[in-house]
Amino acid sequence: MDHSTVNEQEVHAAASVAQQSIQLDDPVFFGANPDDEVASCGGAGTLEILEVTRLFEKAGLPCCMVGISALIYFGAWRVRNDWEICVPTDMVNEAAALLNSEDIYVTYQPGPVQPWSLLHTFPRFKVKGKSLYIIITPSEDSHLDCSASNIERSRMGLPYPTLETFTQSLLDRNDIVTLTDLVDGMDLTYEWGLQHLKLDSENDVVWAEQKNEKIRSSVPATQDSCLLELSTTPMSLKDTWHNVVQGKDSRIGMECPKEVFATRFRVRGDGDPRLRDRDEA
Repeated sequence: MDHSTVNEQEVHAAASVAQQSIQLDDPVFFGANPDDEVASCGGAGTLEILEVTRLFEKAGLPCCMVGISALIYFGAWRVRNDWEICVPTDMVNEAAALLNSEDIYVTYQPGPVQPWSLLHTFPRFKVKGKSLYIIITPSEDSHLDCSASNIERSRMGLPYPTLETFTQSLLDRNDIVTLTDLVDGMDLTYEWGLQHLKLDSENDVVWAEQKNEKIRSSVPATQDSCLLELSTTPMSLKDTWHNVVQGKDSRIGMECPKEVFATRFRVRGDGDPRLRDRDEA
């Protein structure tokens, strides 16, 4: 086993806890306005977000859900503050202008700075009168091609990256936290990766270096600001995939009996989460 890969996973696991605590500093986490109406689908806001995607697509802007929304679609148990909607990098300003032109969306304050993230720099919106928030993200930040061939639809009609596209993007940018949640949500196997992923290279270090430059320019330089930056250590994609998949069993907590749970998110025999009748994705 590659010990450098294991160390990377330990660092990412610790940072996952830190990211969740940072969410508590965002007023969105508690609801910015007590007078806001509850969004559709029990507060998930799926129908309102579907209208946003239709608005974008009518204007010729391809889009797909990324971030926590994609993880929820792929079966992970995550709490969502914002819907992150990915559009082609050169269309971010156009997408933001489109929402600004509609009376029902208002610009909203950026969320708190998070490790390895530029979300605080992207356009953020609120649905007027509802506790529902949107961030428009550039496709380069997700390291994926936001085009029709890489997009599938949920049962609610929302666009998401295909499983292969989303998984490859996480590997390429060495996002171990999100990759681990995805693997456990979909109960992916090592063999599935060998069949569907490109594993014969390393993570995209150039992409990480470029993102670090953007992170540095977006925050004041302090003694600790370097902790916000991504690792630029080259990692074998095949080793990373093997270690993340092999760790599924060890990530099942004591509260989830292993005779019942296949992963920490999946009950044995429950089928593909994308095919369930649910309205939060």
